[in-house]
Amino acid sequence: MSDKKHYFITTAIDYANSKPHIGHAYEKVTADIIARYKRLKGYEVYFSTGTDEHSLNVMAKAKETGVDPKAYVDNIAVAFKDLCTQYKITITDFVQTSEVRHAKAVSEIFRRCFETGDIYKGTYEGWYCKSCESFYAQGELTEDNCCPTHKSKADLIKEDNYFLKITKYTDKLLKHIEDNPDFIQPETRRNEILAMLKSGFRDVSVSRPGLNWGIPLPVDHTQTVYVWFDALINYATAAGFATDEEKFKKYWPADAHIIGKDITKFHCIIWPIMLMSAGLALPKKVFGHGFLLNKGEKMSKTRGNIVDPVNIANVFGVDVIRYYFAANITNGSDGEFSEDSIILCYNTDLANDLGNLINRSLNMVEKYCGAKVPQYYETILDDKMKAIVEQAKQLHKVYGERMDVFNLSGSLDAAWDLISMANKLIEDEAPWNLQKNNKIHELETVLYILLEVIRLVSIVILPVMPDTASRIWAKLGVNYDEKTIIIDEELHFGKLAKGGAVAKGDPLFPRILDEKEAEKLKALKEKTLK
Repeated sequence: MSDKKHYFITTAIDYANSKPHIGHAYEKVTADIIARYKRLKGYEVYFSTGTDEHSLNVMAKAKETGVDPKAYVDNIAVAFKDLCTQYKITITDFVQTSEVRHAKAVSEIFRRCFETGDIYKGTYEGWYCKSCESFYAQGELTEDNCCPTHKSKADLIKEDNYFLKITKYTDKLLKHIEDNPDFIQPETRRNEILAMLKSGFRDVSVSRPGLNWGIPLPVDHTQTVYVWFDALINYATAAGFATDEEKFKKYWPADAHIIGKDITKFHCIIWPIMLMSAGLALPKKVFGHGFLLNKGEKMSKTRGNIVDPVNIANVFGVDVIRYYFAANITNGSDGEFSEDSIILCYNTDLANDLGNLINRSLNMVEKYCGAKVPQYYETILDDKMKAIVEQAKQLHKVYGERMDVFNLSGSLDAAWDLISMANKLIEDEAPWNLQKNNKIHELETVLYILLEVIRLVSIVILPVMPDTASRIWAKLGVNYDEKTIIIDEELHFGKLAKGGAVAKGDPLFPRILDEKEAEKLKALKEKTLK
């Protein structure tokens, strides 16, 4: 067994009723940035995602297309795996809920809850949304009896189900949430869950009768496990529950579930109570991110405003979309996603700020220092140089504090503050004049500072823009490898060795201006931003 610290992070698993949209990419990129950061901190990371397959909607979709449900979900799973590949998502595991290992985990957790006396048979009479396959109390629906999430009419149904005793554990869960402020984040999600629990949360159905697509109840084969009870257990499945005891001991409990804010009720109330009933430890953190909005509305297939993540990445590049997600959307809040916003972000942050700094700095090093890393003379620093060096020395602390609480945009702000100072240093110090006036030590010191800022920034952006970081390393001539680099060792000012060869090469982020690029973006708008 590895002596490294372990970190288990998950995304929600995705409904296998249609191909991925940009919201799926957003959640996976968010989790991937955290996973990559933890690896840089020396953790052995286990990162899982997957597909939620035992739903009536999936069964109906398979019937529409004339294929067996299992064949249908296997094909959809390929699309989600391909999305992970395209967006550089470094998953360790992909769980399909139709897998045998998952059925074993579900059956064992159901059996434990049943034997504890926390599952009982009863009759459900109330409202049900077909789109999200969720039961709702009257007060949770809109005034016209529509699902609050999908805005579609809910059905009034009556059927015999098995129920989980949520009410038995409400006080225990409330205490856990109150004693562990980091358990549910951000704070807005935590407050919502506390309000739900304090207002009274009824027992929930954990089965559906008369279905042949799903996992049969171990105690009653006329019923199948309700899709939400089934789906939540995927996290335990990935960790090896019921199939690999040593693996489960190593990775459970999960360190972080990254999920959409619309499913916090399931992850922060039902899932913890399932685990309490089954005698298993609760996850350490559930983080509910916001939605991507298109003209102020959540993107979804039912609204017809989804964006194809494949097309948009092909136009702008994966690293650009990953950067946009992290820098322009506050993690935990909703955020706009549009081509105009991406272009503005690209031209401002990447072309003008980062790209311009790299291009100008390396051009001057080539011109004035023979394309070699110059000497750094600490004793001749003026106030402007001292200010940026001090800021660079603080980057490790500020960046780490923000990343540790999943503040992705804030962590990048720390890097861009330094980039801004570096660009200003060029204007203030005017290296061309230092060269002209034969102030060689001052010239070399300024250029060294610029190169060090670029190196530090390359490490900070590595979890967000892995390909861009590698390209910067090639320009700086540093021998970094993402698999072996330790951020606590490298994110310190002064590590760049004098005399190393640098190479400016082509610009990383040429501005989006020319007609050819405009035509590509026009086509993108017609195809994916509807």
